[in-house]
Amino acid sequence: MGLFDKKNCDICGEKIGLLGNRKLDDGNLCKNCASKLSPWFEERRHSTVEDIKRQLEYREKNKNAVRSFSITREFSADRYHVFIDDNKGLFAVAFNMSEQDNPDIVPLSAITSCRLDIDEQRVEEEYKDQDGESRSYVPPRYNYSYDYKIKLGVNTPWFDDMDFKLNTFSVKDHERAKMMNYEQLANQIIIALTGAPAPAPVYSNGMMNQGYQQQGGMMNQGYPQQGGMINQGYPQQGGMMNQGYPQQGNMMNQGYQQQGGMMNQNTPQQASGDTWVCACGATNTGAFCEYCGSPKP
Repeated sequence: MGLFDKKNCDICGEKIGLLGNRKLDDGNLCKNCASKLSPWFEERRHSTVEDIKRQLEYREKNKNAVRSFSITREFSADRYHVFIDDNKGLFAVAFNMSEQDNPDIVPLSAITSCRLDIDEQRVEEEYKDQDGESRSYVPPRYNYSYDYKIKLGVNTPWFDDMDFKLNTFSVKDHERAKMMNYEQLANQIIIALTGAPAPAPVYSNGMMNQGYQQQGGMMNQGYPQQGGMINQGYPQQGGMMNQGYPQQGNMMNQGYQQQGGMMNQNTPQQASGDTWVCACGATNTGAFCEYCGSPKP
């Protein structure tokens, strides 16, 4: 047979177009059959024809689970939604909860891990000299942007992760409200799926501004920041320094709370009056944390 000879799908038997073949370990798969596979499935090229047939049988049965799924809680990101059926102990991550979309219905008990991954990108800021040439500032200045992804590990026969982004467009370092909203949403999703407090976010690219010089002569262990006190993971106002958010100033921040311009290692922040400090680092006055939703201890 020639290189460009048409092939038949080993699942449905239909002819496969010139650009429509999806190779299997021991056969061929057409685009139509491939579209019915789970969107979280990543091992198609290493799957056999029998593997694909078994998964397509599961996907047909999954439609019954979609029809009987009762949404008791829903968390909406820019594109993805997390749907939870508390009555049956099930969840799904999808664009829509419909039989046509056929999102995978997964037991909450199948979750093995869940955390927030923050991908940081930085671009150096430059200026034009008198000859029109681009020059770096001394010390260098950077513009930062961030992407927020939930890394969700699961134990199922067909896939072992359901990673999804919360944002569609990267968040710039000056968009404080968006930063806070995405972290709040991530904390709510993690707590809802696992029933446990959200772990500290993981910063990809190995950057986290560690050792990078910033505007105003600062070096930050986290996002570029503004202010003078540390708050782990949430932006605040009134001269506060946030671990994980942009800052400008002349101090070196290494994740320690400060008072009176001194750096105190491992010294907890004291709450006054009716305020209390949540495990996430936020200061609150009500019965629940306004950032992560945890109850007052």
